[in-house]
Amino acid sequence: MKHYDVWLQVINESGEVVYEENSKDDLPDKYSLLKISNAVLNSNRLEKYTVYMSDIPEIDGYVVLLGCDSNLVTKYSINISGESTDIIIGCIIVVTSVTAIVVLCASYVFSKKITNPVGDIIDDIDKIQKREKIKHHDTEKNKLFVKVFESIERLEAILKQNDVLRAEWVVNISHDIKSPLSTIKGYSELLFDQDYKYSSDEIRTYAEQMLKSEERIRELVEDLKTSNSLIEGKITPALESVDIVEFVEKCIRNASAYYGPDKKVQFEKNCKAKCEIDVKLMERCIINIICNAFVHNDKDVAVKISVSEAENNTIIRISDNGRGMLDEDLPQVFERYYRGTGSGKTEGTGLGLAIAKEIVLLHGGQIDVKSKLGKGTVFTIILSSHTI
Repeated sequence: MKHYDVWLQVINESGEVVYEENSKDDLPDKYSLLKISNAVLNSNRLEKYTVYMSDIPEIDGYVVLLGCDSNLVTKYSINISGESTDIIIGCIIVVTSVTAIVVLCASYVFSKKITNPVGDIIDDIDKIQKREKIKHHDTEKNKLFVKVFESIERLEAILKQNDVLRAEWVVNISHDIKSPLSTIKGYSELLFDQDYKYSSDEIRTYAEQMLKSEERIRELVEDLKTSNSLIEGKITPALESVDIVEFVEKCIRNASAYYGPDKKVQFEKNCKAKCEIDVKLMERCIINIICNAFVHNDKDVAVKISVSEAENNTIIRISDNGRGMLDEDLPQVFERYYRGTGSGKTEGTGLGLAIAKEIVLLHGGQIDVKSKLGKGTVFTIILSSHTI
């Protein structure tokens, strides 16, 4: 206290000083209520000191005066008359009103910038649902919603493309169904002709063609059923541990029933591993890819399959040296209903590769395709495995 030249006095309820520290000679020994009030409220009213007062909670009626030189610390008092109070209250009201108006105006402007684009978004979604064309939006005026509008436009483009693909697919599938039906109908009409006596060999030939046509229709229906079941997650794989090399060899043998014994598949095996797979589903996946190579290429196409291991994974590669695919076809190879631009008039539902992909994903695996026009195509399947 002495260092800062601060003094302290303790005063009882009678105004007498009962204790003091670093006291000054010009300080009184006893205070009246008026003197204490003046000393506390105004600087320099107690000689040359600025005084602060506090009570002592533990002792009723006792207060503490703490003072220092007024040149170091000064207090100022402001007296507000009734007229001044009215002015201050009026100013507060004006400021509050102006602030409220500014906030309301800003809110209105901001809400217009929000509600108008949101309304446009809702209209666009409604138009997409009705398959109507959406309008182009000025992204400069709606910078906050640029990505939203761009996403909506991309969605519209994708849906339109899907509609086109679906329409083309309906035409193709209709043709694929009509062809075997026409065969069945034609041979049925021949056999129904009572004016001609058919030999047993002729009857057998006609019956064979009719059965092949029925089988073709059944395959189309089965592809549709399987594709929908896989997409909707209605198929649960019946997993079992199998030797992957033996399994792929079996797939190659069974696939020959579809593409004929005259076509050969080269098989390279550099793997001793087992995989947890649904044998029927994965066999269909492998056969679909093998048949795809023979169906969509020239008769002299060579197909090679290899099985290898890498980091606890089994890698199955199915490659051919055929026509290859355009870059624009690659992103859509596994899409349902899609037939590449080079597919021509080959039969098929356009679901084979889509089914193959869904089967691989169902097993937690990965499938990829790489192709160059005139250089051939490579499908790569990656499955988790463990060494035998």
